[in-house]
Amino acid sequence: MNSPLPSSQVAEALWLMTAKARGGSHWVSNAACQIDQLEWAGQHLPVSLLQKSDAVTAYTCSPYSAWIRYPRDELRQHVAAPWQTLASFAASVALSPLAAMMWRCKLDQAAIIGNHLVSTNLYQPWQAEQIACLPAALRRQFPERPWMIRNLCHSLHHDTMQHLQQQGWLMLPARRIYLCDPSDPAVWKHNHVKQDAKLLKRAEVSLIHHDQLQPADIPALRQLFRQVFIHKHSALNPDFSEDFFALCLETRFLQLFALRYEGKLCGVLGLQTEPHSGWITTPLIGYDTSLPAKLGLYRHLMALLLDQAREQQLRLHYSSGAASFKLARGGKGETEYTAIHLAHLPGCRQLTSHLMHRVLQQCAPALLEKADTIHR
Repeated sequence: MNSPLPSSQVAEALWLMTAKARGGSHWVSNAACQIDQLEWAGQHLPVSLLQKSDAVTAYTCSPYSAWIRYPRDELRQHVAAPWQTLASFAASVALSPLAAMMWRCKLDQAAIIGNHLVSTNLYQPWQAEQIACLPAALRRQFPERPWMIRNLCHSLHHDTMQHLQQQGWLMLPARRIYLCDPSDPAVWKHNHVKQDAKLLKRAEVSLIHHDQLQPADIPALRQLFRQVFIHKHSALNPDFSEDFFALCLETRFLQLFALRYEGKLCGVLGLQTEPHSGWITTPLIGYDTSLPAKLGLYRHLMALLLDQAREQQLRLHYSSGAASFKLARGGKGETEYTAIHLAHLPGCRQLTSHLMHRVLQQCAPALLEKADTIHR
């Protein structure tokens, strides 16, 4: 008799089965992509397939949104209102060579492997012999598309990145991320960490655990998330649907926590873990932006994230943005890469991809580090 699957595998299987049948937009409303499945390395990995994107297509399924639209939006948001149109135009001109190279490579139609449409995909460790078999598996299923793997960095994937490069993959700098090891005593000596920890003990804001949340809470939880990620930051962030929140609530695809203030939900946090690699991150966080800043809801949620990482004995992937905030709480900055492979495609597209790789390798890391200091 077969033993039952772990709950995490059940959640993953349900996400993938539903996405294959209904498309990525079932889980992320601005990710109108097809989801296919790659059986490789003993796993059933989702593969997002975008045919075309538009002005609000999530950057998690559209490379064009990630490298062109998102930086343009960021610049426009961080200049005074009278200058926003001019800033957007200037950014479009500056990014036009990169946009042209992406268009030439048809990178927006890439088959993105292991993509759950979240900001940070956490992967199981892959061995050299598994990676050696990857191009053949992809060539059978996606012979006419570029191939892509998001969210690679040296601290988590040093050997994987080396093996991929040996197979002809190119590493494109994508964003600055921040990593933290809660087992390091130095993390807990930061003054900001000590101050934030006090927020977890206050009585006026109560913590609601996953099992205490109800389906009736889903609309409020989604609205809290959208207030921050969509309205405050960018419509290009993944816009999780109510169905996604229901999936999390029912299966713990993400472990949810909420905050309540004066009888109303005022914050939400969703935790994603990868126990095989030993990491935890949060693709989903939100709070009521209309409440007084003195409540420190964002600090409260991030303190909860750090506390959960320590409790579960996992290293913390702080993701990107809010550089100074995360550095002051034990985070260490690192450049994250997206791997692309076009060696199976016509020569002109290969040449363009190598040119794009060279340009981004020379220019992107410094620009990403500079840009991230103005986030949040």
